[in-house]
Amino acid sequence: MEFWISLFADLRDNGFFDGGFLDKSLLQFCCMGLIQDELDDTAQIWNAHTIRPSKNISNPSGRPSVMYALPELYHTRDFLTSANTESVQLCKNECTFRRPISCDPDVNELCNVIISESQLNIPRDPYQAMNLYMHLRDVIRALL
Repeated sequence: MEFWISLFADLRDNGFFDGGFLDKSLLQFCCMGLIQDELDDTAQIWNAHTIRPSKNISNPSGRPSVMYALPELYHTRDFLTSANTESVQLCKNECTFRRPISCDPDVNELCNVIISESQLNIPRDPYQAMNLYMHLRDVIRALL
């Protein structure tokens, strides 16, 4: 994540990000999928790695995904607790769930039109994302 923070700081420091609605939406459009993929990969790696035994016997060792799925192998029990339907619904009402698109719907539509007209592709790495961001930013600002 430090890489992304540095990349965004460079945009700001070089005058290519003003913190406004358009710039935020464009960064979300161009980068959110890549960032989410990176977070998902990190979670998968973390959950599959082996926690080494330590001198503190209250800290279990093993693979987190196995420890969660098969607690009996670690001489413990499943700590899942059932919740009533009303409590679950209350939580759902109070949550903000991830939308299927990562930015404002109008900006998303405009970006997809520009990408199609320009025969561009969805970025597969951060540098492609920055190139797309700059292109979309220039095209949209020229329209304003």
